[in-house]
Amino acid sequence: MVENTYEYIIKEKAEGKALAKRLLLGLGYLLFAAVSLILTVSFVPSELFFGVTLIVLALTALLILLTWRFVCVEYEVIISAGEISITVIYGKRIRKKRLALDIQSFAEIGIYDDAAYEEISKLSLQRNLICLSSLSAPDVYYALYEDDKDYCILYFDAPPRAIELLKKCNSAAFRASATRIGSRANIEIKKGSTT
Repeated sequence: MVENTYEYIIKEKAEGKALAKRLLLGLGYLLFAAVSLILTVSFVPSELFFGVTLIVLALTALLILLTWRFVCVEYEVIISAGEISITVIYGKRIRKKRLALDIQSFAEIGIYDDAAYEEISKLSLQRNLICLSSLSAPDVYYALYEDDKDYCILYFDAPPRAIELLKKCNSAAFRASATRIGSRANIEIKKGSTT
């Protein structure tokens, strides 16, 4: 059973929105510390200045400790016994399960390229789950699935071993061409809308 299990970590790179969040948060920390120190200088008597300054610095450090983890994101992907499980890890401490599905439930799995983008953009999907290191990562795959009558898409980085296991568990879902995505997904969406 060990050969049918694969676990890997996708670490989100600081670029695009992730970089903007980090920069804004860093600017917020500096602004908080600066305003707090200015208020300290303005309103605190000189004999208490050193103690209050230490308190302000401690509060800034606590603020960083409590919030910075939410911009340092990793995704743990486990493929085992025909199931895929994705857990988001914030700051290497807080874990939140994002997805646990049977691989057989994927309607479509494929590499996310220009042709796939064209077809996927035509679909009306209710949810996007993005588990990528970077939008420009070389091995970006997608998987279409249904969750509580909602049609969803998962974007994820996939090393060769992960693809090998996904194909082994659901070879019928791997797309042969981008046109297959559109025809198969549209049929499923129509079925879902009538029930």
